[in-house]
Amino acid sequence: MKKINRKYLFDDECSSKILDFFEKQEYFSDRKLEIRTYDDATCLPPVFCGWEQNPVSSGGVVDSSLNYIENSKSTGLFHNYTKQDNSVEYNSRMYGSYDFDNSIYCDETVLYGGLFLQQWGFALLESVARLWPIVQNPEKYKDMKIVFLSMFKECKLSGSYLQLLKLIGIKESQIIFITKPTKFKSMIIPDVCTEGGIFYTKEYKLLIERIISSAMSKESKIKTPKKIYLSRRNWLQDRDIGEDKIEKFFNKNGFVSISPEQYSVSDQINLLQNAEHIACAVSSISHSLIFAKEGIKITIINKINVYNYLQFLADDIQKLDVTYIDAYRTLFPINLGVGPFLFDVNKNLLNYAKDNKMKMPDKVGPDREDFCRYIEALFDKVEDLSDERLYLIHDLYKNNYKSGVCFYSKRELIFKKYFHKIMWKLSLGKKNFHLEKYIKYKMKLNKMKEMYYQ
Repeated sequence: MKKINRKYLFDDECSSKILDFFEKQEYFSDRKLEIRTYDDATCLPPVFCGWEQNPVSSGGVVDSSLNYIENSKSTGLFHNYTKQDNSVEYNSRMYGSYDFDNSIYCDETVLYGGLFLQQWGFALLESVARLWPIVQNPEKYKDMKIVFLSMFKECKLSGSYLQLLKLIGIKESQIIFITKPTKFKSMIIPDVCTEGGIFYTKEYKLLIERIISSAMSKESKIKTPKKIYLSRRNWLQDRDIGEDKIEKFFNKNGFVSISPEQYSVSDQINLLQNAEHIACAVSSISHSLIFAKEGIKITIINKINVYNYLQFLADDIQKLDVTYIDAYRTLFPINLGVGPFLFDVNKNLLNYAKDNKMKMPDKVGPDREDFCRYIEALFDKVEDLSDERLYLIHDLYKNNYKSGVCFYSKRELIFKKYFHKIMWKLSLGKKNFHLEKYIKYKMKLNKMKEMYYQ
């Protein structure tokens, strides 16, 4: 991993440690991958264990003696924080067998595809990790059934996910999702060629190249601008609040807005392959940059005070020239993929514009209406958190505070008439209550509840 440009990032101790750690990571691995075959193996669909547990689900494959096959697990990068020894914790999304009364028998030899998560970033960086043998030996696997597991009882791939597999060379008729324990005559289990945020191999690189070449071989009539802003404006407006202001800044500087969900996967890849500079907010959209032309200029907007570790691996695959910008405001730590997120045209973005001789944004700071929307969305997520949960969140985010971090509970604001005015002033730094102080305040307030809320 090359050095990360920190010029447009908030400066704090926790972020520095995280970035130091990931700058030292060597994502490419030259490990030798193997393909193992098991006769009379039983595939177990995932059984949910709970989001507070690792692994999240039990499931995978057991051999003819009902011993769990370790290579069938699904491993990911968990917990978005560094431990005391400055390492990062890895764990399993799916691991371990469970008791079952009986199983269905299928007299076929199948390829084990593993856990398929229909979330675009995970699909790209994890769910296709066992499909590399199809690229190496397409003739052998052209008609073989491929068994996937899903977190949901009923699952059928369609849209972009099905298009992605077709670009690899997989027909829809080959895809099977297991919903009940199923014993197969023979099951082929390849090693994974990538683990999200951890490593990738030459086999994964070849897999990505196959997808790109398949997409580029298809006729496309779309225009391919050289400067693109990958927009989520038509996708998650209630979660990504204020991104339109960031988008307008890039539009003002010659970037053409593209909503990826409005294009086929082939056309999306065509756009990425022909662009010279791409800007976007960090999300599943930015993970699609594994399909961009090698070495091109990328600008990624961070929208939360937690780094998306999957993105660092995605950047490394195509050796992208990436600049990260912290352009957000946060009142409370929210996990990636959860939200809400409040984008902010702040000094980091202004410095980026100045250094690159770009036209400056029309307006600085978040829009007041956006801010109020953000507050309401925020309280929908955190209003009912217990004190114990608040302490847990505090431990996860210890020392990871950026400018403007503060929080009040909606029901604990005595002057509700002035609610948004108070919150607005707090966000501007008039008075900050960091999470640790807030927890102590809340504990005291609980004892005085009758006095405050008569």
